[in-house]
Amino acid sequence: MEERSAVYHRAAAARARRLREEATTRRLKEQLEDAIAQHEKIAAAIERAAEPGADAASAQGETPALSSETLGR
Repeated sequence: MEERSAVYHRAAAARARRLREEATTRRLKEQLEDAIAQHEKIAAAIERAAEPGADAASAQGETPALSSETLGR
């Protein structure tokens, strides 16, 4: 799967919003709303992952797999 930037997903959501404004059927509007929500969700996840300390915060609760095995050696 190709990785894309948060900027790409925000732009895709904006394009979908413009298309939704011109859509004439309820089904198309719903599909575009789903696409908007998905792109915004992905962009937010990318931005959270890119924040300083994002890796440290997720790894804080983790312990090395072998730490208990190597302490007595």
